[in-house]
Amino acid sequence: MRPLTSADPRTVGPYRIRALLGAGGMGRVYLGTGPDGAVAAVKVVRAEYAYDPDFRGRFARELDLARRVHGPHTPRVLDADPSGQTPWMATEYVVGPSLHDLVQVAGPLDEEAVRFLGRGIAEALGRVHAGGRVHRDLKPGNVMVDASGPQVIDFGIAGALGDAHGEDGRVIGTPGYMAPENVRSEPGGAVSDVFALGGVLVYALTGSGPFGEGHPSAVLYRITHHDPVLTGVPDSLRPLVTACLEKDPARRPATGEVLEALGGPTGAGAADPAWPPPAAAALLAATEREYREAVEASAYAHPLDRAARERAGRRRGRLLAAGAAATALALAGGIGTWAAVSSAGGGESQEAPGSRTRCDLSEHIAPEYAAAARERPLAPTSQVLTPVFSPEGDVLVAGGDGGIALWDWREGTELGLIEIGTEGFGVDPVVAADGCRIAYADDDGVHLITVETGEHRVLQEGNEVQAVAFGADGRTLLYSDPRSDSSVIEVDARTDEVLGVYRADGTAHELRTTPDGAHVVGLDFEGVLTVWDAGTREEVLTLDGVHSTMGANVALTGPEMFHVAEDGRIVRTSLPGGEPVGEFTAEVPEGGTLSEIAVNTAADRVYANYKGSGFVITEEDLPLYGTKVWELSTGREVTEEGDEGFVQWFAVHPGGEVLAAVPIDNAPVWVIDPVRMRLIDRIG
Repeated sequence: MRPLTSADPRTVGPYRIRALLGAGGMGRVYLGTGPDGAVAAVKVVRAEYAYDPDFRGRFARELDLARRVHGPHTPRVLDADPSGQTPWMATEYVVGPSLHDLVQVAGPLDEEAVRFLGRGIAEALGRVHAGGRVHRDLKPGNVMVDASGPQVIDFGIAGALGDAHGEDGRVIGTPGYMAPENVRSEPGGAVSDVFALGGVLVYALTGSGPFGEGHPSAVLYRITHHDPVLTGVPDSLRPLVTACLEKDPARRPATGEVLEALGGPTGAGAADPAWPPPAAAALLAATEREYREAVEASAYAHPLDRAARERAGRRRGRLLAAGAAATALALAGGIGTWAAVSSAGGGESQEAPGSRTRCDLSEHIAPEYAAAARERPLAPTSQVLTPVFSPEGDVLVAGGDGGIALWDWREGTELGLIEIGTEGFGVDPVVAADGCRIAYADDDGVHLITVETGEHRVLQEGNEVQAVAFGADGRTLLYSDPRSDSSVIEVDARTDEVLGVYRADGTAHELRTTPDGAHVVGLDFEGVLTVWDAGTREEVLTLDGVHSTMGANVALTGPEMFHVAEDGRIVRTSLPGGEPVGEFTAEVPEGGTLSEIAVNTAADRVYANYKGSGFVITEEDLPLYGTKVWELSTGREVTEEGDEGFVQWFAVHPGGEVLAAVPIDNAPVWVIDPVRMRLIDRIG
């Protein structure tokens, strides 16, 4: 649970927004209170998806399903507006961790507690099956638990009985809990969920899944060829669990039979002496206490003033993060449209490493990178760091002397270190929109890294490459061609296959793609800016007289482009035609020039630094270096005296929450309030 910033809404529909629960590729999830004081998880769709009719259709269908399956053990949909300008949905907020996290922290549960747990899950599945649907991704991470019992979430990938595939034809499920027929891409049904329920019961009783852990392909092989490991399962439950885990779906019991074997329906709102088990009671109580404190604090404090308090308490440990903080987002997940937002899997995965369609840089990290961060953390000294946020905004990727570090910027911990052996200045990393890959240009080629597997490929090996960028979807990679001095090459990021060439008159040292993927922008050393149509790779616009130096001289926000002109103005134009929209100007000391820029649409801000011409900054040069700030909507300069401290290598959080930048002494990375330009934290 995180405090609000100026970029967050204060109300959504009738809900007053109290705190941010999490953010991801599809949108943001907030803690909200309704007019009656009821607490809700309020999910708000990102703007780019709000204009996608297919997404709206899926959102509406999944919302309808979530409403229909509500019962004692599924969170209720409280309100929603799927057809508004910004679609949103509010569901009951469950104060508790996932079953996965509960067992990880409190240990395996006793038999009576697991019987009660299983009854609740079976009841929830029964409602889904009665409507002719199948959950298709039941696992410990999709079972939330609070003081009243289990709550089954994430019905978004639920499909019709007999359908084993998603809309795109991929097999749906999580290795470790997929039924054998689903692994073989054969038609499934309600008994496929029963197989998963058997696995969940084994996990709750033993702390491990029935088919072990490891590479997904190995786990799937064991599911189809090996007997389940039931060590630790009580004799009284072993026959039922064994029946649920039968390879032959025809031999498995129905959901109702499982429910009766475990003791029958739990009864709506009825207390049970078996729940919560003693081992979990303390964690659940502490989770609820922390949640209450967070809500009370959020009701009175200014969102930006709370940042200091959050920093003071954030290193208390991760025990309660399994409850009201980290899993709050998973609780709110509810439906599969929000699969990219939810992180409730506790390490579980639907796809094999290296083949994901979307990655979380806070979790999907190669073991060697995680080990390097623990053993040899990047300690920035005097070398340049170039920060960039992950697509979800939870991880700050910093390229510095000695490697590329992946930082959880809120916790202040280094998650991974990619050692690359560069000397002198650090590299300038770019992160793919799917979060799976990092790339950088160097004097020996284009380096492409798959973060989860540790695969490190070099394209154009032996050639100095000036610029690199990912396509808007993360599937393609673009880089300046060191051999032609006049083109940009586009390749498939997975296979290195050359897909096409963008022609120009000079070598681009800065490359960008528009967020919608419609255009590619390149800036060469002569100050010529070229815009290409990404679909045809044809040049559609050329601008001369653009300031061209190290750093970001160009910024893109949807249909608009911002660039620094040679005369020091920041010019705002529309794409693809380049029509002027506005400009931003400011007084700078004689000898200083407006340079690197960044745009934060959520905070309504434009940032730029000004600097002298010297490459090495001496004490006498310091007056020539500083930072300027404008309102994006009006063009009015809003620089305050305290903003004049020089920062460079701006990185704007995807949701506008903070600004990351590097101070004049090049280390460490600063995290800055995006509106008031005050230092929040130092990373490193």
